[in-house]
Amino acid sequence: MGCAIVAAAAAAALGLAGCSAGAADGSRGSGGSTAGAQEDDSGEQIDDAAIVQAPADLAGSTSLSIEAEFTAVQESDEARLLAPGVDLRITEVAQTDALSVEVVEDLGGEVEQTEDEAPVETVHAADGHVFWIARYSSDDPQWEPRGEVPDSTATLALSGNEVADVFTTSDGTMHRGTVVASLPADSGPDAGVLQVETDEKFQELSLLDGTRVASDVEHIYQVAGHQVEVTSAEEFEETFEGLTGEQRLAGSVVGGFVTPWLGRSDNGQGWAGNGQMYLSVELEWAEFESVSDDETGIYVELADGTTVRQHDPSSYLSSPFRENPVFLIPADSEAVTVVLEPKVTVALQSEALTWDGPSAELSITDA
Repeated sequence: MGCAIVAAAAAAALGLAGCSAGAADGSRGSGGSTAGAQEDDSGEQIDDAAIVQAPADLAGSTSLSIEAEFTAVQESDEARLLAPGVDLRITEVAQTDALSVEVVEDLGGEVEQTEDEAPVETVHAADGHVFWIARYSSDDPQWEPRGEVPDSTATLALSGNEVADVFTTSDGTMHRGTVVASLPADSGPDAGVLQVETDEKFQELSLLDGTRVASDVEHIYQVAGHQVEVTSAEEFEETFEGLTGEQRLAGSVVGGFVTPWLGRSDNGQGWAGNGQMYLSVELEWAEFESVSDDETGIYVELADGTTVRQHDPSSYLSSPFRENPVFLIPADSEAVTVVLEPKVTVALQSEALTWDGPSAELSITDA
């Protein structure tokens, strides 16, 4: 239900009641009029007895245009919020002492007009408050692998309290809009934020200046957008005697990608840990009949000689690389070596067949 903002007769005290749009705690704010005069944003004198004030906690999203002097937020890595399916930026910010009645009502407020008074057209901020306005834009950053996007929910939060839903990726990955929040005039950047929750991790952009003021996964900004290139790759090919005759084992590393988030269906576990990133390696590898078990292993060697084994090895013995093998490696890795360990067990034979495996060099660069 909307919250009422009542304009009283000029000679009477002005009683106001209000609520924030979508406030989580259902709290109510209040304001009033005082004797004397004030200046509006244009410098004109206004009789205080005619001032209608919004509740101190008015906040929410609006689809209406707002007349205010907006300042563009300069694009930078410190002024964006990233997650799978989310590249959120606050593009412009503004502050104003007053909003139109139409905007206030779009935010969920109700302005009650009295028949014996002139129509109310403007609603002012509560004492000591201003209205902060932020225009935002979010698109899909197109992290690999394409396809799986977890649900991310964006909310408007004031002083640590969620007060209104803004958007969710379950409705798509392209979002544009405007949010408004009544805040004390001396508020710091974290007093009002656009907050995004993804896979139980939270991040925040300030409504006041568009910068990222909090992130449970700050380390991902060291990784996001990095590319993997195969700089060299050895080819492997061997034949062996199987139950039905000669069989062939062959393949090589052909590509890969790094990402800060990988879903369970792609052998990840959501967000990579602090200081880590996922490396997913793509191979072209021969498959052969089921009477032979392909137990070929694979590992990654870091620049310092450290060996990293698969994060979640495949259970397909007839084709261990049906899914890309995945490794958790340091987020600052610039080059790694991928090494294969070919191994085949032919049914009814006691000893496995092994060979010296091929390797591939991968470079990881900032796109």
